[in-house]
Amino acid sequence: MFEGGFKEGVEQSVDLMEVGDEVGEFITVRSLELLIQWLHIGRVVVGKISPRGEIDAIVEFVRLADMCGVTGMENTMAERIKTLILANPPPIDFETSYFKNRDPNTNTFCITSQAVRSASLLPNDNHPVRAIFAMAAVEGYLRSDKHKFLKETRDVPNFAFDVLKAVKLTLLTLRLPPHGEGGVDFTEPISGMTLKIEINPRA
Repeated sequence: MFEGGFKEGVEQSVDLMEVGDEVGEFITVRSLELLIQWLHIGRVVVGKISPRGEIDAIVEFVRLADMCGVTGMENTMAERIKTLILANPPPIDFETSYFKNRDPNTNTFCITSQAVRSASLLPNDNHPVRAIFAMAAVEGYLRSDKHKFLKETRDVPNFAFDVLKAVKLTLLTLRLPPHGEGGVDFTEPISGMTLKIEINPRA
């Protein structure tokens, strides 16, 4: 944008108006503030909002940065999303076995459909933020027929593509559990935990 023969390159400035798309606004006052923070201090401070709100804000910021050709924060933002995912699981029923009854949607608990759909519009299919959402969806995809983002895997081609890539990598970790237990074990890609896929043969 600021290079070549464009007006912005000559004037070293650009006019941005608040713009949205079919899955939510991505040029907002908040995303612009975060972009300015990144350009000036090399980090972003979202402020005191819910984990869901922070993830949404990160996606807004990453999309605006991508549109403006600003790079270098992709891995940092993906790691921040991963931290929020791990720190904010759904409530656990401590009266039952944690691993057996772990919610298959644990890693997608604080991710919204809007964040998934918006991140899928990032043009780079190797973008770390796109990848982290796909990794978060793997457990639900493998362990439940009604996982949280079932609709998105059907309706959003980029997200479906990303999830299939993440599932393919996860399938490489499949192994039989010790002591002849049922099902197969796999390494969950967000937490690194060993979890189980129950095998229920049809009668």
